[in-house]
Amino acid sequence: MNTYDPTLLMDFKNGETHAIETFYSLYKKPVLRFILSMVKDPLESETIFHEVFMKILRKRCDLECADRVRSYVFTITKNEVIDYFKHLKRDRERLEKYYSTRIHQSSPEIIEEEESILERLESALETLPCQRKKVLQLSYYHDKSYQEIAEELGISKNTVKNHLIKARVDLRDRLV
Repeated sequence: MNTYDPTLLMDFKNGETHAIETFYSLYKKPVLRFILSMVKDPLESETIFHEVFMKILRKRCDLECADRVRSYVFTITKNEVIDYFKHLKRDRERLEKYYSTRIHQSSPEIIEEEESILERLESALETLPCQRKKVLQLSYYHDKSYQEIAEELGISKNTVKNHLIKARVDLRDRLV
């Protein structure tokens, strides 16, 4: 079905299931590709896409002209990606402020305790199986996505996820 089809637009505005499904399938691939080009994380891209689609569904009655729908969709998408980056920046600033405050207000006892915890964590990391340790390091130290880790190590994304879950459990058990 054509994206400029006025009948599709009218059915979409009226909430017809077939039109919503058609609209979804028409825009999913190009919008996801657009988001991924900016965000570089497939899982986050999916989340953003679903936010975009839900926004469009909520505002579907505002759609006027079938030939402007594409630009409307991509404008909402661009704004959603901008919001995503603003949230990331805000979160990063909060973390930096938190750690900066902790560093400046830490007493020698607290610093010593934190160093002890870090030493215990490092020794617990050494006890992890080799592959699990690699996955954990790539995820946390190198900030790589599941997909990037999977490609680098030649394993599936699901295996990456399982390694991370098991590594967290192992570390938690060793540190308690």
